[in-house]
Amino acid sequence: MDQATPPDARPDMLRDTRLRALLDRIAAGAPLREPSSDLAHLNASRDALAAAGFDADPESGGLPLAGADLSRARMEDADLSAANLRRANLVGAVGRSTRFTGAILEAADLSEADLSGAEFSGIVAGQVKFAGAMLEDARFGQAAMRFADLSGALLDGTDFAGADLWGADFTGADADDTVFRGARLDEAKLADANLTHADFADASLAKATLAGSRLQGANFSGAKLDGADLSGADLSDTDLVRLNLATCRLRHARFSGAWLNGTRMSVEQLGGAVGEEVAGDFDAAQASYLALEQNWKSIGSHDAASWAYKRGRRMGRFHAGRQARDAWHARDWVGALRHGYRWSADRFVEWLCDYGESLSRIARAFALLIVVFAGLYGLTGGLIILEGPEAGPTYNPLDLMSYSALNMMTANPPEIGLKPTGRVTNLLVGIEGAVGIILMGLYGFVLGNRLRR
Repeated sequence: MDQATPPDARPDMLRDTRLRALLDRIAAGAPLREPSSDLAHLNASRDALAAAGFDADPESGGLPLAGADLSRARMEDADLSAANLRRANLVGAVGRSTRFTGAILEAADLSEADLSGAEFSGIVAGQVKFAGAMLEDARFGQAAMRFADLSGALLDGTDFAGADLWGADFTGADADDTVFRGARLDEAKLADANLTHADFADASLAKATLAGSRLQGANFSGAKLDGADLSGADLSDTDLVRLNLATCRLRHARFSGAWLNGTRMSVEQLGGAVGEEVAGDFDAAQASYLALEQNWKSIGSHDAASWAYKRGRRMGRFHAGRQARDAWHARDWVGALRHGYRWSADRFVEWLCDYGESLSRIARAFALLIVVFAGLYGLTGGLIILEGPEAGPTYNPLDLMSYSALNMMTANPPEIGLKPTGRVTNLLVGIEGAVGIILMGLYGFVLGNRLRR
């Protein structure tokens, strides 16, 4: 004769005395107060509650733990899917790989908790606190977390794809390789955060604050950054292709190695210099200005490209000067000579024509050399008047200046009644003529570039 099945029989997964005791305490009606409790591997999913014949939370459909105190609780690999943890205290809890899928965590406090690898997909968690929490490789896909506090949290590899993080605070968070693809981060605070290689593709970051953040290698393709604050941010090796940054704050941001093509921005937004220059890293600053120059060329902003080109050349000169000083102090005379020559040559080119970008500086060089050579002619006394009562050497400033100016701007010595005599004077005439030809060619080259633009 078959034995009757005991009326209290349950499947194996529900014969957990901890779950039964927990359900009994919750049924008592008072908010749960069990700090440091052991909930590790506890299965409190909807199916488990239904099988136990327990009335689930009417709002979430899971375990009703609103206002519960589970601070410092152990809940590794527990299943709290769809639980109602509104305003619950889980400070310092250890919940590695715990499942909170679809749970309500509004205004809950999980500060300093260890929740690495936990599953938070689809949670409703406005104003939740994860300050200082360990959330590496956790998953927050499609979560609603407006004004959440994740300041100082460890978020390496965390997935926030499609999450609503409007106004969330990530200040000082460590978020290497974090995924924000398609997330809403409008007005979010990400200042001074480490966001190296973070993925912001198609995310909305309108009016977000990323000042001082490390964004090396981050992906912003298709992202919206209207009004975002990127002041002092490190955007080295970052993908910024075809973004509109025209309304962003970019004061002293870093762009060394950044992917810039078709990116809308202006010189004025940079505050006069890129971040590498402000930090004294002139080699990286040169690379930053090169990236900006190529970008502005791609959008037809030639004046901005010219500014970036000149700044980049100047950074190269500063870098050469530093290398020359270092070589001098190290008694590396060959290195000091090599870098010193580069610094001197760049400094001269800057003075002469502003690296090929200034017509006025070439005109200034013309005027200065005309005066200098006129003075040299006067010192040598080698210009003579051929005819008339004043025949002989002339020291008249007008005569000297006229001859010098015409000699500078013509291929042959001018025929104006003055003749150079003596080897020194004739040598000066030849040198001035050669210099004049070079300057005329340089002037034409720069003028042609300006006209083509």
